[in-house]
Amino acid sequence: MADTHHYSAFANNTHAQWWKDPGMRMGFIHIFILYSAVYSLGYDGSLLNGLQALPAWKKQFNSPVGTDLGLIAATYYLPKIPLTFVIAWIIDKWGRKIALYLGALFMLAGSFAGGFSNTRAQLMGSRVLLGAGTAAAQIAACAMVPELAHPRIRHWAGSFLNVTYFIGSIFSAWLTFAMVYYPGGAGWSWRIPTLVQGFGPIILALGTWFVPESPRWLVKNGREEEAHNILARYHANGKMDDELVLFELSEIKTAVEVEAQANESSWLSFFKTEGNRRRFFVILLVGTATQWSGNGIISYFLIPVLKTVGITAPPQTAGINGGLSIWSWVVALTGASLVERAGRRTLFLSSFGFMFFCFVMMLGLSGGYAHTHHRATGLAMIPFIFLFNAGYALSLTPIPMLYVPEISRMDMRAKSAALLLLSQNCAQAFNQFVNPVALNSIGWKYYAVYVAVLGAYFILFFLFVRETRGLTTEEAAVVYESAEAREAALDAARREMRRQKAEEKLSEKERLSHEEETKRV
Repeated sequence: MADTHHYSAFANNTHAQWWKDPGMRMGFIHIFILYSAVYSLGYDGSLLNGLQALPAWKKQFNSPVGTDLGLIAATYYLPKIPLTFVIAWIIDKWGRKIALYLGALFMLAGSFAGGFSNTRAQLMGSRVLLGAGTAAAQIAACAMVPELAHPRIRHWAGSFLNVTYFIGSIFSAWLTFAMVYYPGGAGWSWRIPTLVQGFGPIILALGTWFVPESPRWLVKNGREEEAHNILARYHANGKMDDELVLFELSEIKTAVEVEAQANESSWLSFFKTEGNRRRFFVILLVGTATQWSGNGIISYFLIPVLKTVGITAPPQTAGINGGLSIWSWVVALTGASLVERAGRRTLFLSSFGFMFFCFVMMLGLSGGYAHTHHRATGLAMIPFIFLFNAGYALSLTPIPMLYVPEISRMDMRAKSAALLLLSQNCAQAFNQFVNPVALNSIGWKYYAVYVAVLGAYFILFFLFVRETRGLTTEEAAVVYESAEAREAALDAARREMRRQKAEEKLSEKERLSHEEETKRV
């Protein structure tokens, strides 16, 4: 698209630096609150690894391995698969905020149930509650962040959403590391970090009260004045006739009208047009890539992976788990800061190329250790685990939750976020069963599968993923349409803005005329 289509072409009553602007600062505070929806996801991602390093946890649940360990891990993801459709319906029907409240409630219940579990059945039940809660909160936050963010910082807001994963991951990893040295009375060494998982849901529940509803959802439900007020307050410091605000509002109204005429907001809409079919494929591609790039082995089964190269001592395994979380967070922050400068597509391709290289090296080193049992060979795998995590965190942590909502039309945004989560959870549930069994059965040879998978993903992303750098929310939403459709959508939004401006000028003239008439009388 031409430069004139960029949001910077419109006058805007905000400071050039967002942190010095009152409206944008408050808007980012709301977005930070939404980030807590992802906190528990990261906490759990590192918690299960950390718990496997604690003797008290293994004693309590009879040292689960293989299929037993896979089932415990999978119960977190299995409920998300059917609930995805229900959550998307709730978000579209009742708004984004109700799903955030429900998510916080279920996550809090799950953390308490897990902390006081005594059997595997109770533990798996708590993980079902946690899975349901994180699904609701994650889908709502994924749809809501780009809808609330100022266009100037939308890429920051969306890309940093999933980086919050590592805040929870770091906290969990180092808390469980500390618990290695806990005296262990009544098994509190593992119960404490499990109960602390409720911290994120509490923040989310309290903070959501202050977060405004999505302007796009409000317009769609006939509450245009409320939407206009929210956009003006946080995108122009209350200036109702701000040029950027009027353009955003006109884009939203045009999109709502077009979507209402098309009457295509069901799940079947993904298959009715060429543009939607492209989106459907790309969303599935991005969603499965976040789970089938080899990270599933490292994230949830680091302990068995380290065992394949002879690293088994609890302080060592817990320390590596904690170090990985911090390292991944730093790299994810770097990736999030580069999404607008380097572009989404460039970062995706860079990540897959680097992860492919790292898995080739991990395959060779773990195979060498299996044949020689040379300790230095096994230890040499650790740097490549860290480098692999860097490759993953560079793009597959920050970009998916930014990219999927921004390439989706407003009426399909919640469903697209749900489809992303559905594909992730199906892929992850598969991982939880297959990875521990495969590692237990064929060990290091299993890494060869991911070498092939990473090569395939590089090719698919190169062929099918399109760039959205520099576009407004509504412009990015049509990037998978034809060139003619993209121009038509933008022209319609501009016509609506001109009509709205003309009406405001006419209203102002009528007001001045009325005041003059009143003075003469």
